[in-house]
Amino acid sequence: MSLTKKSRLSTKPLVKEEKKFSFSASLEQLLSVLSGRSRTILLARFGLSSQGKQQTLEEIGQFHKITRERVRQIIISALGFLSQEQKNPLFIEVKDRILSVLKEKDGIIQTEALLDTLAPSDKKEQGALLVFMECLSLIKKEKETNERKAVYVTDNFSFTQWKLVIDTVKAFLETSKQVLDEDTLYAYLQSKNIVTISKSEFIHFLSVAREIEQNVFGKWGLSEWSDIKPRGTREKAYLVLKMTGKPLHFREIASLIDSYGLRSRKKNESHPQTVHNELIKDDRFVLIGRGTYALSEWGYKKGTVKDVLEEILRTADKPLSREDVLTQILKVRHVKKSTVIINLNTHFHRVGKNLYSVKK
Repeated sequence: MSLTKKSRLSTKPLVKEEKKFSFSASLEQLLSVLSGRSRTILLARFGLSSQGKQQTLEEIGQFHKITRERVRQIIISALGFLSQEQKNPLFIEVKDRILSVLKEKDGIIQTEALLDTLAPSDKKEQGALLVFMECLSLIKKEKETNERKAVYVTDNFSFTQWKLVIDTVKAFLETSKQVLDEDTLYAYLQSKNIVTISKSEFIHFLSVAREIEQNVFGKWGLSEWSDIKPRGTREKAYLVLKMTGKPLHFREIASLIDSYGLRSRKKNESHPQTVHNELIKDDRFVLIGRGTYALSEWGYKKGTVKDVLEEILRTADKPLSREDVLTQILKVRHVKKSTVIINLNTHFHRVGKNLYSVKK
């Protein structure tokens, strides 16, 4: 071997890649001392079998020719064995990873969120994680209720405090009748002085509630509100305009419906022409320029430029200058200055050099 070649080889960095932690591999190692049938049944129940889906007690029993009750007993026994292995270094690492996430979430996390955090997009890893969760005494699994989603909590988590926070926020939203940002909601909770929690705790409490949800714009409201879950094209367009806070062309509205993930399975729902056709029929929207829509609640007026000018001049208690008219109409319509001047000179009475009123 030449000196040059030796030098080239010796300059290669020796980087030892860190082995990725695996919940499923850890589980298999810990269960290796169990009988083959017990291990197979436990894995099938949690979706870790070759079929790749969680099997029912009935399905497992039929395959092994045993009763559902016997399947249940075997699973309980296997979980009991695993629970006794909590001093094993593998189990300790699993526990530390799970508790670290729960601590970060202030002791409460939605089941799906925990799985996605620790084992994203890996059903086998998620199934193994669920097995470990069944064996941890420091963590409790709570089923979904009318008030909250299915969650995992630390053993000292206070649902009494959680409910007090959620009920307070819900009452405030019902009174406000509008979506609000988390800063406003948290400030209100602090002003009531009924519970002391951090801002992060407050957000994590809200995230698992069923009656209160966050929309795609980061605002919180009651779950049934259209500002939280808009259903049709008009509701989605209304939410986009309301949250954006400015007039938009119907093509922009259609694009934002898609970009914010509001589009449903209906392929043509957010098609620009569909949006245009829906908005023009709804009194909540005003066509204020060529293809540009605003919300009527912002003060924009429907009708021709002539109609809007007539309302402005009739409302005024005196003739208005051309500049005053322009200032007022541009607040409620997007229109060219030349168009306004042509309509003033054609349809209205000119008083003096630069004043206008409605013709008698």
